[in-house]
Amino acid sequence: MKLDQIISFLETNSIPFQVNSKNTITSYKPASLKNVIENGIYFIMGDINISNINNSIIFTSEAKNESINATNICISVTNPQLTHYKLCGVFAEKRKANIHETAIIDKDAVIGNNVYIGPYCVLEKCVIGDNVVLNSHVVIYNNTEINDKVFIDSNSCIGASGLAWIWDEDGNRIMQPQLGGVIVEADCHIATDVTIVKGSLSENTCIGKGTVIAHGTKIGHGAQVGTNVHMANNVSLAGNAEIGDRTFLGSASIISSNIKIPHNTIVGAGAMVNKNFDEEFCTLAGIPAKVLKRENYKNKPKGAPKPFN
Repeated sequence: MKLDQIISFLETNSIPFQVNSKNTITSYKPASLKNVIENGIYFIMGDINISNINNSIIFTSEAKNESINATNICISVTNPQLTHYKLCGVFAEKRKANIHETAIIDKDAVIGNNVYIGPYCVLEKCVIGDNVVLNSHVVIYNNTEINDKVFIDSNSCIGASGLAWIWDEDGNRIMQPQLGGVIVEADCHIATDVTIVKGSLSENTCIGKGTVIAHGTKIGHGAQVGTNVHMANNVSLAGNAEIGDRTFLGSASIISSNIKIPHNTIVGAGAMVNKNFDEEFCTLAGIPAKVLKRENYKNKPKGAPKPFN
């Protein structure tokens, strides 16, 4: 992408900016400070040593930044990180609508428009909305509804049966039938090796709009997940847990059954929450989890975006 294309992107998206160059020859591509390349597109915030960056574009919040050497093009914007993320989205791979010949799809499944279904997917009687992407080996069970613009990565399973049982008078295990379903609302992103168990009996397990679920996470029967929730890798959410909107669940955190987490909560990595909390904008940590911080929107936490307030 050349500078004039980047400027056109900023103008189209109504992002105010200042630029110190008119270079229209060089092409640039997104890059990370963890692996510096020439002709990259970077953002910087705060006091960061960028002396090793050359011949690149750098988004910054300062109109003039003395630490940026003369070989680079400086573009000042209000929020460099947000602008960088939006621009990088232009480079993201986009699946074209297609149903792979190896996919197995029930004759009563309802498939929306512009859907990609990858190799060896299995879809039982379910509903798939428009602009959905299912990468290889995804399994969607009966009574599951996947709404528009949902992305599900390889080897994830939506609508599996949970395990609920009691002993009878003779010491035999009596299983409760799993008869509910799963609803995944629009704009969700579900990574690899995620399992979402269907509701037992008459309830559904619900995943709210805009939620992202990282690799290896497991969600129990009847769980209710709010909108714009973030679950990091290997989160365990037990049956009928309730997670408030815009909550962040750290890696390997555990939420016990029937526990309610308020909106805008941060749960630290490895924490185990086994009681209800009522106050919003708190950070919970430890085993068992306790309130570590209140008004968590005032500072950016380590390893998580600053809560939206």
